[in-house]
Amino acid sequence: MLLSLFDSPTIVAEAVDHAEAARAAGFDRFWMPQVMNADTMVTLGVVASRVPDIGLGTSVMAMQTMLPQTMAQQARTVNQISGGRLTLGIGVNHEPVVTARWGLPWDKPYSRFVEYLDALLPLLEHQAVETSGTWVSHSTMIDVPSEAPDVMLAALGPRMLALAAERTSGTITWMTGPTTIESHIRPGCVGGRVVAGVPVVITDDVDAARSRVNRLLAIYPQLPSYRAVMEREGASEAADMCLIGSIDEVAAGLARYRDAGADEVAVNLLVAPEALAEAIGAVGALRSSLAPAE
Repeated sequence: MLLSLFDSPTIVAEAVDHAEAARAAGFDRFWMPQVMNADTMVTLGVVASRVPDIGLGTSVMAMQTMLPQTMAQQARTVNQISGGRLTLGIGVNHEPVVTARWGLPWDKPYSRFVEYLDALLPLLEHQAVETSGTWVSHSTMIDVPSEAPDVMLAALGPRMLALAAERTSGTITWMTGPTTIESHIRPGCVGGRVVAGVPVVITDDVDAARSRVNRLLAIYPQLPSYRAVMEREGASEAADMCLIGSIDEVAAGLARYRDAGADEVAVNLLVAPEALAEAIGAVGALRSSLAPAE
């Protein structure tokens, strides 16, 4: 199983430092989400130019934030800078974000996403597309010399999981839990890779860490898709979906994801900035123990 770092820095220079620490600790990939922090594609372009020998990924870019042509241009540009190290993770985001924050419609998200892929994937692969749909139509080309990046989808529902396996390399999940990976994600994404994003806190004060995590991740129990995951996991609060405890307890938790069928775990280390480098080193030291059993 691959081991990756999931990071959402506000300062680009810090992203470079974190990616370099991850590379030095033996992590396989450096993932960045598209949230309210430093721009994902711009930051990964800088990281790509300064940190060699580690994969890069977006987890995830929302289709509503840019046209397929723009997404393809940015992704191929980062792949050009990185020498082919980018995995483009894309998704549809969540209804409260799309409607309340962005003021965009939410109707038919799956059908819209299929049409978005109809435009995006040919642009990534061939740099040209001719497609006409109800929501997405593109008759255009780009010119960005590079390899086509690998593509993965954020998927939780059955149709999205099947789409991820059929049209891309697999799915990127967040706070899904090993039970959900084994019983729902892995069977729903047959033939595709599964990346599990996992919040992690290494601590000897579990109660304080759980309180802090519940504040940081308070949005997730409010989202229908994550409530369904929490019910499947038997979780009552956000902290139940995290690995919190000693390094040995974290190691055991990561192993459960491996045994459940995850091909890669991306750890989001929820620690104080001054403790991040040490935490990266501690988790990186677990990499060899997470290899599949012979």
